[in-house]
Amino acid sequence: MDDAYRRLAETLDKIPNGFTHTQDGTHLRVLEWIFTPEEADLAGRMKLSGETVEDMALRLKIPIEGLVARLEKMVKKGQIQAWNARKGRKYGLIPFIVGIYENQVKRMDPEFAQLSEDYLRKSAGGGVFSAEPPIMRVVPVNRAMKAELEIYPYESAEEIIKKSKSWGVRECICKHQKGLLGEPCKYQKTVCIALWPNKENAFDNDELTKAVSMEEALRILREAEDAGLIHCSMNIQTGHDYICNCCTCCCGVLRSLVQYEQPFALVKSHFFADVDAELCSGCGTCNDRCQLHALNSDSGVCTVDRDRCIGCGVCTIVCPEGALTLKRKPEGERVEPPGTLMDWMTQRAVARGVDPSDLL
Repeated sequence: MDDAYRRLAETLDKIPNGFTHTQDGTHLRVLEWIFTPEEADLAGRMKLSGETVEDMALRLKIPIEGLVARLEKMVKKGQIQAWNARKGRKYGLIPFIVGIYENQVKRMDPEFAQLSEDYLRKSAGGGVFSAEPPIMRVVPVNRAMKAELEIYPYESAEEIIKKSKSWGVRECICKHQKGLLGEPCKYQKTVCIALWPNKENAFDNDELTKAVSMEEALRILREAEDAGLIHCSMNIQTGHDYICNCCTCCCGVLRSLVQYEQPFALVKSHFFADVDAELCSGCGTCNDRCQLHALNSDSGVCTVDRDRCIGCGVCTIVCPEGALTLKRKPEGERVEPPGTLMDWMTQRAVARGVDPSDLL
């Protein structure tokens, strides 16, 4: 049944998100922990676009008896997704990141936590975090913006939340994973905000996600930025379905950017931190706040390393003098995100040289 895992690995890597292969087969051991051989065999032949059990059984030439039970068990284990469509319930493949891996938050044990750590280190984010357009982008803190700045909806975490129709919160798997390895995060753990842009009550029956109100989602967002966490979301302009609140000690994306120097792990925002030297007292409060080590006050006045600043804005809201603000980058330094998820997938597939058309 090794072929089932290899076929699933190849299928997951064909998705624009990517699934990095390692020379020693660690990527296959990750799949072996998540899937049984029979589950891997079925998942490796499923489509991203989803199918009814009738269509799936006909296409794959497999018995329909018991197929619903098999698929629903895989949904419960976070291996695939399911939704109710006009023609019946559909089942579809999901990417490894963001998707299958994050869905293992309730199943993860110390063994899988270590296996995940080994996989991240051996792959160094290659494939997943080393191609354009990146999967995620920084969303700046609203309070860091000057009133005169023109802000697009995708540049505002609060606007992304307000434009959604369903809201939920779940435990961050990155923080959970590090905790199981004996390296607990100093930040709060239940900070991943799930969104559904066009469906109400989307998380009412979601075992991984606690449904919350819009007001509660906004409260979680503000508490996260008060703590110094960095808002990140899908690198698109519309249709966001999550906002992660990330740290460089646990987050797989930020760690790939910082520890493994993957240049496309994350899109920096269209902003950068700027210091008013006349107001700055050189107190250094902001230095400890910056997780990317982009600020330095050794000279008595804070300076910003533009090569390290990702424009998150978490430094600005603790400056006692109000000397730090965000400024918009010049046009030549900005990269506009793809419009929709399909636009992103198309651009990413071309950049990676993969053709996922048979999965759609």
